[in-house]
Amino acid sequence: MPDYENWATSPRAITWDESLAFESPLLAQAYQTWAELGAGAIPARSRFTPRAVKAFVGHLTIFEKMADGGYLIRLMGTRIAATLGEMQGKRLEEALPALVATRWSTALTRALDEKKPLRIVTVVSLNDLHFLEAEIFIAPLSDDAGALNMVFTTTVFRAGVAKSTAVADLVGQK
Repeated sequence: MPDYENWATSPRAITWDESLAFESPLLAQAYQTWAELGAGAIPARSRFTPRAVKAFVGHLTIFEKMADGGYLIRLMGTRIAATLGEMQGKRLEEALPALVATRWSTALTRALDEKKPLRIVTVVSLNDLHFLEAEIFIAPLSDDAGALNMVFTTTVFRAGVAKSTAVADLVGQK
């Protein structure tokens, strides 16, 4: 299992929050929906109808874990695609640079391995969007047979304070 705590000190730190203390009301609503659809268990993907996710459908992404351990992006909301680029129908390793794909895969795998939802906060490491911070609700899903092989995420982007040596050099700070 990866050492998640060391990721907090990396140049692109990930904050793992198991308390689910969401800053975004939209993510709190996504968590509430996930919990209600699961009724005390991990919900099946089929429970996530367009009506059930209407309030946050543009912010959601559903990933499917493939037999080889990789992830396929099954569904990507329009707000996520508009910010990061369209990736629906692609595998992580073909849609993202290798390091970013590894980071995403690690987060998805953690939710499946631990069988519980997480809140993640991180600086966006894609498409020169380092000025954005992402708050992400991530949770496991099952298929209709009960196999845990999907992950549901809801993401909200906001202006963040990214530490960047290049930016500090530009404004004369070191």
